[in-house]
Amino acid sequence: MKISIIDKKDIDISVENSTIKCDDIKLPFKLVDTLIVVNSAKIYSKDIIKIADNGINVIFLNSYSNKSAIIQSTNPKSADLKLKQYNALEKRVEIAKYIIQEKILRHAIQLKENGIDLDTTDYIDTLHVANNIETILGIEGSFAREYFKHYFRLIPLKFHKSKRTKRPPLDPANALLSYFYFMLYNIISTKLISYGFEPSISYLHTPFRDHMALSSDLLELYREQINQLVISLFKEKVININHFQKRGGVYLKYDGKKALHRSLMELWQKLDPKINAEIANLKAML
Repeated sequence: MKISIIDKKDIDISVENSTIKCDDIKLPFKLVDTLIVVNSAKIYSKDIIKIADNGINVIFLNSYSNKSAIIQSTNPKSADLKLKQYNALEKRVEIAKYIIQEKILRHAIQLKENGIDLDTTDYIDTLHVANNIETILGIEGSFAREYFKHYFRLIPLKFHKSKRTKRPPLDPANALLSYFYFMLYNIISTKLISYGFEPSISYLHTPFRDHMALSSDLLELYREQINQLVISLFKEKVININHFQKRGGVYLKYDGKKALHRSLMELWQKLDPKINAEIANLKAML
C-alpha cells in the first residue's frame, strides 16, 4: 500500500488528468493507494469521486487526529467474504483467544528486548481455559495494566504520568501512543475494506456506533511495535515537549505531527507486509 500524507491548513485538493493536486504538490494516481488528509481541506465532490473510482482511499482526520472519515469507492466488494465473517462469529471465542495470546507474547518480547522480563505464564494459562469474550477481555485488561507499569519506565518521566490515559491522553507519551494507534487503525480499516471485509463484524471487540471493531482486533497485534517506536522517538529526541499542546487533553501540534511523518511512513512500510499476512491468516480462520 502506497500512502501519502497531506497535513497543511486550508489546502486545495483537486484532480487534473490522472494526478491529485494539493497546491504545489502533484501525486500521480499510480503512486497513491491511500491519501491521508489532516486539517481543513477544500475538495469538490467530482474530484472525490474520481479519486475513489481509481481505487484510492481517502482518510480525513481532524487537527487533533482523533476523529476520522474514510472515503472509498462504493463498488461492491466480496459479499461471500462478509458472509463468512458473519458465520465465523460461532468461532468468536477461538479467534479472540488467538488475538490476545499473540498480543501478550509480542508485548512480552518487546519488553524483554528492553531488558524487562514479564512472566506471561498465568495470563496464557488462564486464557487457554477462558470460554467467553468477557473473560478474555478481563485477561487482556489485567495484562495491559501490568505491561504499562513496566513500559513507562522506559520513557523519561517528564513525558508521562506512569499510566495509560486516552480519550483524552493526558501527557505527551500517551498523546504519541494515541496518535499512532489511531493512524494505524484508520489505515488498517481502509485495507480491510479494500480486501472486501466488513470492519464492523469483529471477534474480540464489540462494534459500537461508528467503531470499526475488526480494525481494532488487528491493531492489537501491532501495538507493541508502535510502543517501541514511541520509546525511540523520545530517546533519539525526534520529538520533544514543545511539540505538544494542552487543550482538554494533550495533543501534538502541527510541527510535532510534521516531525513524525517519516517515522509513520517507515512504520507502515515495516508493518504493511505483516498486516497483509495477518489478514490472510484471518481469512483462513473464517
